[in-house]
Amino acid sequence: MSYRAVCFAIPGNPFGKQRPRATRQGRVFTPKETVRHENTIGSLALPHFPTPLEGPVRLTVEAVFALPASWSKKKRAAMLGRPHTSKPDASNVAKAIEDALNRIAYADDAQIAEAVTRKRWGEAAETRVTVETLTEPPEPWPYELPHSESVSREEAF
Repeated sequence: MSYRAVCFAIPGNPFGKQRPRATRQGRVFTPKETVRHENTIGSLALPHFPTPLEGPVRLTVEAVFALPASWSKKKRAAMLGRPHTSKPDASNVAKAIEDALNRIAYADDAQIAEAVTRKRWGEAAETRVTVETLTEPPEPWPYELPHSESVSREEAF
């Protein structure tokens, strides 16, 4: 298996996957906005993936939120590139992309062995996605925890 990395951008505000909804009759469905967003991601990604990647992959998602026009120039300059800590949650943004790339970038999102999601402020709203094959095994966990009893946070670190 050779190394391969594919990068593409999704224009517009980052979108977090919504929870499934249920009707009064008990039928469960995915909200239309989520389906529409996942279809858009799939159509943007499809030209980059003639066939799904094989083996373990790393998914990197960078959600960039536009700085509000109402902020002063000073505040805009101070916040540019800084972490975004409001909704949507980083995990929901990543999940929408993971699900949308099923059968396009990889056969199944279970192939994702490493995932990194970042949210930050920027000039224009977009979501940058990188999917790359893992030809080397992932780095080992840097901390060795005792295998016996439960450990307090202070003891672990």
